[in-house]
Order: sequence, then structure tokens, then C-alpha cells
Amino acid sequence: NEYKSYLRMTMAAQNIHADMDELKHLLSLSKRPAVRAILEAELSKLAVAAAAAPAPTEVTAKKTAPKSRAPTKKITNYAWDETSKSVKVYVTGIKDANVIVEKENVEATFEKRSFSVMLRDVKGSNFSLSIVNLNGNIVPDDSNVRVTKTGFTVTLKKEVDKMWNDIKVKKEEKKDDMPKLDNDADPSQGLMNLMKHMYESGDDEMKRTIAKSMYEAQQKQKSGETGMPDIGDSLGDI
Repeated sequence: NEYKSYLRMTMAAQNIHADMDELKHLLSLSKRPAVRAILEAELSKLAVAAAAAPAPTEVTAKKTAPKSRAPTKKITNYAWDETSKSVKVYVTGIKDANVIVEKENVEATFEKRSFSVMLRDVKGSNFSLSIVNLNGNIVPDDSNVRVTKTGFTVTLKKEVDKMWNDIKVKKEEKKDDMPKLDNDADPSQGLMNLMKHMYESGDDEMKRTIAKSMYEAQQKQKSGETGMPDIGDSLGDI
């Protein structure tokens, strides 16, 4: 009976803190004073309830969880927001509100520019979230993960107080390595290089169009007409 009572209290605490996290998220998005006043009032009520409830499951450093044979599902859908001091990552929909996740089944690793979280044995599966190439440095010792009503919330403490505007570093666009035509070189060779590049980098439709053009040019050459240089052998090597 005492254990069941403890589980009920723990579950209630998780629900309260999950509701507070969601209200804070809504508050950060709200602009209208009347709406903000309502949200702040509800937050104040929950803060009183949270003070009387046991602390929810929270992990601030890497924990070694027991091995599980359950399949691992990678989490790709998440929400996030930020202040100048921290970033919060929200994962929902991976557990029911009445499911208790024991502390030993929560694993979190925080590095300067990355983090990973694993929840084990939740509805017969493990759930894993890993984000690398963060848009700035974080303070691992001041970052944590907290289990919520339907998932978990990750709090990342920024090393430098500033806005990131994006949680990850954006990939640089690949520069086009289109070969340049050399005015002093053989025009036929330059055209061959250009067409070969277009063939290698183009989609299927582009390849079919180039192959058709070259075939027609080769037929014209064989009949003595002027056409494109014979680069069929070069395409055959692609």
C-alpha cells in the first residue's frame, strides 16, 4: 500500500511539472496581456501544488541503465524553444500519463555541442533522441532531462547568453563544381567536359535528354553532318 501510494504521488508530481512545462511554453509564445495573465495565474496554482509534491524523475548526468532487449525507436519529431540563457526540447506522445518511468531507465548524456536521451522499457520499446551540431556550446553539468506526462523535456543551459534562432548548425549548401570553359583549350574538349558534368550531376530526365542528344549527334557525324563532338565513349565510362 505504501508503494502504491508512492507511485500515485510520483505520477501526480510528474503530471504537475509536465503541465507547468507546457504552460511555460505557451507563455513564451503568447503576446496578448489577458492571455498571459491567465497562463501566469495557472502557473502560480501549479507551483503551489508542485511545492507539496515529491520531485519528479530528473537526470542531470549520464546514468547506466540496465540492458533491455526491447527495440529502440529513434525520435525524430520534437519541439523546442529558447531564451537567451537556455534551450528546451519537448518530446511528447511516447508514453501514457499513467506510465511511471523509473529513474534507472532514464539515460542522458550531455556534451558541449550535443546530447542524447534514452528512455527504456516504455510500452515495450526504448525511445532515443540524439541531437548533434548544436548551434552553440552548452554547460553539460547544468543541463538535464525530466520525464513528463507523455514524454520528456530536455533543458540545455547555454554557455553564452544569446539567442541561437536554430537549434542546430545549418548545413552549408554544396557549391556547384561546374567545370569552367577554357577559351584557349580545344572547344570540343571543353564541351565534352561540360556535358559529362551535366550528365553526372543531373537527374534521370537530364541524363535521358543528354544521352538522346549525344546519340543524335553521333548519327549526324556518321552521316557526315556537323554536330556535337563524339563523347559517347566518355559517357559510357560513367
